[in-house]
Formats: sequence, C-alpha cells, structure tokens
Amino acid sequence: MNSSRLTAIGFLLCLGTTWAHAGPDPAAPAVPAPLPAALQEAGDEADALALIDAAREERRAAYEAMEALILELRDDYDALVSGPDAATNKHALVLSITDSLPQARTRLAAERAQGRPVQRGNRRRILLEAIEEPITAASPVDERLGVWVGRRVADELSRNNSFDDVTADDVLRIVDGLFDAEANWWIFWNDEFHHGLPEVERYQAADEALLAAGLALNRVKFPERYTSRGEEAPPGMVVVPGGNYDLGPNVGWERPGRRVNLRSFAIDRTEVTARAYALFLESLPRSQARRMLPRSWDLDDDGKPLFDTSRRDHPVLYVNYDQAAAYAEWAGKRLPTENEWEAAAAGFEGFVYPWGNNYEPGRAQADEGFTAPIAVGSFPDARSPVGCYDMAGNVWEWTATTGDDNKDFDELPKGLVNVIIRGGGFDSPWDKLTTRYRRAAPGHDAFGSPRYVVPIGFRCVKDLR
Repeated sequence: MNSSRLTAIGFLLCLGTTWAHAGPDPAAPAVPAPLPAALQEAGDEADALALIDAAREERRAAYEAMEALILELRDDYDALVSGPDAATNKHALVLSITDSLPQARTRLAAERAQGRPVQRGNRRRILLEAIEEPITAASPVDERLGVWVGRRVADELSRNNSFDDVTADDVLRIVDGLFDAEANWWIFWNDEFHHGLPEVERYQAADEALLAAGLALNRVKFPERYTSRGEEAPPGMVVVPGGNYDLGPNVGWERPGRRVNLRSFAIDRTEVTARAYALFLESLPRSQARRMLPRSWDLDDDGKPLFDTSRRDHPVLYVNYDQAAAYAEWAGKRLPTENEWEAAAAGFEGFVYPWGNNYEPGRAQADEGFTAPIAVGSFPDARSPVGCYDMAGNVWEWTATTGDDNKDFDELPKGLVNVIIRGGGFDSPWDKLTTRYRRAAPGHDAFGSPRYVVPIGFRCVKDLR
C-alpha cells in the first residue's frame, strides 16, 4: 500500500469520525431513529448476521469508490493551487465567471424592475444560474472543482446589492482566498470539499446502514437492553419497560398493594461489585476515599483500597446509604426507588420470586446456611423478567425510599430515618427472598456500630431520555 493510499485512508477515517459526532445537541432528549425497514425484518440472529454481511460489503464498495475519487481529484487540486500552471488555470476560471456576470446583472435588473425584493439568497441563485454552465464547460480542472469554485465565488459576490462594479480582479481575489497555501489536498478535502458529493453520501449511508445492522443484531441477542421505542440501556444495564405495575402488597415492613405508572429506565444487571467500587475509591482524594470505605476495607500508603481481591467479583457489602449514593452519582446513575426495584424484580407478571411464583432451592445464595455472598451472576436461571441477576439473596440492596412514610427521595433526609432495603441477603431464609418482602435499615451511618451486621450492597438505575 503506497503512502498516498495511506494518507487517503487517514483522512477518510477523520471524515468518518466527524460524521459520528455530528448530530443533535447531546443535552437534548435522545429520540432513537427508526431502523430501516430491511433491518426491522431481522427476526433472528441469522437474519441479522446476513444484514451485517450485506451492509459491510456495500460499505467496502462505497469506500473504494470514494477513495478512488479522492485520488483522482488530487492532481486537479494541485494543478489549481500549486502546479506550474496554477496561475493560468485560475485565470481561466476567473474569466469564465467574469464573462457570466453580464447575464447575472441583466437577471438582477429584470427582477428589480418587476418590484420583487432581491435578497441575498436570490442574488446567489441568480449568480449560480449564470455561472455554473460556463464554468463547467471552461474549467481546466475536474468540473466538480470548477463548480465548487463558482459556488464559493457566488457566495461572496451575493453579499453585494449589485454586480455592476465587480471586476476580474475582484473575482481573482476571491478565488485566491479559497485556497490556503499552507494547506494540502487532504485537509481541503476533509474541511471544505467533500460535502454533498454522491460518492461521499453513498459511503455515509453505507456506514450508517452497517451501524444499524449491528444494532439489529444486538437487539436480537440482547432484547432486555432495549425498549419498544429502541432506547438502549448503557453497558452492564438492562431496560425496565415503562408502564403500569401492580406492586405489593408488601410484608415485613408492611405496605399496601398499589398500581404505579413508571417511565422506562435502566437498571444494573448485577449488584455493584467490589472491583467496581474499588475503581470509585481510586478516583477520590485520600480523605474522601477514607469516608467511603466499606466495613473491613482500608487504604494503603498510596491511597489504594485494600480489600480481599479474591472476592473482587462479589457484590460490595457493608456500605451505608451515603456511600452507595456517592458511587451512583460518580457513575452517572442513581439509586432505585422501592417501586423501581420491585418492578425490575417482579416484572409486569408480578412474580413472587424473580424467577417465578414458587421458591426453588439452588436459585439464590441464601436459605442454605451460607456465610458470605458469591460472585454476581452465579445463578443465570434465576434472572428476573427484565434480566437482572441476584435480586433474591447474596446481599440486601438499598433503595431511595423511606421506611417510615414510604416516600421516595433524591437526597437522604436529615435526622433519624429508616431506608427500605430489598432482596434479602446470603443469610436470609426463603420467605425473605420474595419480591414483596421489605425491611428497613438506618439511613445514616448504618455500619457505625460493629453490632449491625446486615449485609447490604446496592445496584444503580439510570433514567432513559
């Protein structure tokens, strides 16, 4: 592969990156684009893979066509900008434009004689209609470059209310200003020239089709990560569909049955692990990290967390509410309300246990004399209807709902407050593993006393816009 081809590839990649980041304001609500009709037909994995193969082949062909165009036009660009005949070639373009001006003046005068307002857009249109045919015929370089020059000249000349005083020298100054002597063809292509070319639009469409085909495959393989509107959960999370959920009645800290309407949201597929929590601690200043340490954790001389690394994939436990909430904020998420937690655990079906309505030994780290949690995701057959692991047993999980008045909160209330925890722990009997059992824990400094030994961890949620 020669150096010219490598350079072309480099700038095509840059062009592709530009497209990938173009779009609506990221602060605006995300409205997923509908899949093309062909991609909506990806009923199974084989269909989706076939779509990917076809889209990949089209993108390859489109890429080769665009690369050929880039290499084809490079010599014409040099002939216009830096070659030995550059001045002569520019002069030919200037003459063809200047010779078109009388026609443009006549058209402009005719429209004004009819009393029509001739705004800049109309003046530009008049110039383009007068310039494009002559410059295409007379251009000493590829006509696409010649037309591009003509359009940029029309942009500048349309700033004037009249074309009567425009001279060849004026046009030459505009043409000279279009090309930076320090720039090269590749920069010119990427920054200025590629917009609207059919070969480029074909490549862009092929690239978008390949991305859509990949999305179709992902939706087939991981349907729990998507809503019916196509909203996608972030990595490591699953979607809880919006709608009406019949929750409760709850036992333990009793709460009446209720119907709630929830908007779609994403929830962590597993409980937050010790590995993930350690990364959070490492991101904090030492003084702040010390306040965030779970029970039995410490910091070394360099401020790195010390914990049992053989259990890095186990859920972090013995974390108080403030620590869990701080991690959630750091991760760009939040803690679930009790209603959200129960909807993720029981689903629209209202299951008594995450996997169904009957207790089945061996589906949870609980009820069998266990003394510690196990690695998250160890019971794949016990997932909840939306695809969450370990919503029964392993560790209890914090919610953002008070136990005294069942109120959801964004910030933990001051003073004595009980906060609802759900799901049961490794030491819980089977009747406390249901999706309807609830208990409460001290909201502030739950593990300040060594006598408090309830194994509490957490998982996070994220709103879908």
